[in-house]
Amino acid sequence: MPKLSQPRTKPDFREKLRKKVLQIGRNLIEQEGLEAVQARRIAKQAKCAVGSIYNIYSDLDDLIIALNMITLAELGETLRHAHAASAGKSTHDRLLALAEAYFDFAAARRKHWRAIFEHILPEGRTAPPDYRSDQDRLFALVEEILDAEIDEPEQRASAARALFASVHGIVSLSLDRKLGEFEPQATRRQIKFLIGCMSKGLNVD
Repeated sequence: MPKLSQPRTKPDFREKLRKKVLQIGRNLIEQEGLEAVQARRIAKQAKCAVGSIYNIYSDLDDLIIALNMITLAELGETLRHAHAASAGKSTHDRLLALAEAYFDFAAARRKHWRAIFEHILPEGRTAPPDYRSDQDRLFALVEEILDAEIDEPEQRASAARALFASVHGIVSLSLDRKLGEFEPQATRRQIKFLIGCMSKGLNVD
């Protein structure tokens, strides 16, 4: 007697749909950018009702956060690799390795990277703790490098965020061609100059 297949359970269906929705959302970002992430478009491609998506995600912001968390995880993996590969080098070289890895990721995954910063939550709403934790883990890589140079934890955390904001500004202006045509080597020189200035300020160059 043939073995009967197991009935499809609600949790199984929900998890499969969740993965499908995320993949479709990521494809839309890759092809068209964050503005293409619309519940109706995703539902049509997933062959489900819009309400089925909102049974998994409370609203579109919740879905976009989930999509951006995937990108943050990928960025984290890239930066952790650069962090580990630079172990034993000078503070200057380690900071430069992180900054260049950030630039390489942003240049290669432009639309996914942009989506992290283009998404703005409604006023009064904050990102979930897991999302903030993912961001904090990235800052922690910079803080660890600065640990030997800046003793005070709050000052070290502030310095890490200031450095990130500065590198991000260079990368963002470059990729968005706000200061002229995109020239990767020119961007690398600007990043190197910034890290060099910070290193001299810390007396670690």
